[in-house]
Amino acid sequence: MKPVLLPVILALRTVNRLIERVFNPVSALLTVAMLCTVVWTVVARLSGISAPWTEKVMLILLPVLAFTVAPVAYRRGANVALDLLRDAMPGRMRHVHSLGMHLVILVLLLVAFDLALRKIGVNPAPLSAAIDAVTGLDLSEIRPFRARMKIPVIGIEWRTVFMVMPLGIGAMILANVELLARHALGIAHPHEPGVEPVRSFESLLSDNARPGGILHTGSDPR
Repeated sequence: MKPVLLPVILALRTVNRLIERVFNPVSALLTVAMLCTVVWTVVARLSGISAPWTEKVMLILLPVLAFTVAPVAYRRGANVALDLLRDAMPGRMRHVHSLGMHLVILVLLLVAFDLALRKIGVNPAPLSAAIDAVTGLDLSEIRPFRARMKIPVIGIEWRTVFMVMPLGIGAMILANVELLARHALGIAHPHEPGVEPVRSFESLLSDNARPGGILHTGSDPR
């Protein structure tokens, strides 16, 4: 199992870290844009300046920011979670528990990915058939959203904004598969370095502190 899973983890880690390098600056810029828009909205209301576009911009920035932050936060374990039960378990049982949880999350992500594609007018028939076969949930009855509704004042189609949803969920699915591989390896080899939580060692600070270290040579699958 180890010779098979380690290369898979390494490949997924490379892809997911590349996604993080793209999403992190985008998230920072979106956060600054959201803050500036909120401040200008308050100033405009207090001073009587007409700025109807600000509320529409916030409606755009909010989902875009959420779906660019979510993949990074999920992979690094930065989301809110109850870890008391898992942390009380011994090594292998902890990985069994985490593997089961991430399998459930994978099913939910696939359902969300299907619905997100329908939201932008795409009919993912093969994915819907697979979900129906596994869960009995028939998503094919939901018709893809094809109405070209535009955001007032700004004039951008909502479909354009919603494209961030399948993009973000797809990135979360990649992160999920990496975590599944880590925990599957952890069941057989609980002390293998590659199965440790991402957040415990994979930060920009640790990368900068160890230039040319194992995280950069590719010898470490984390």
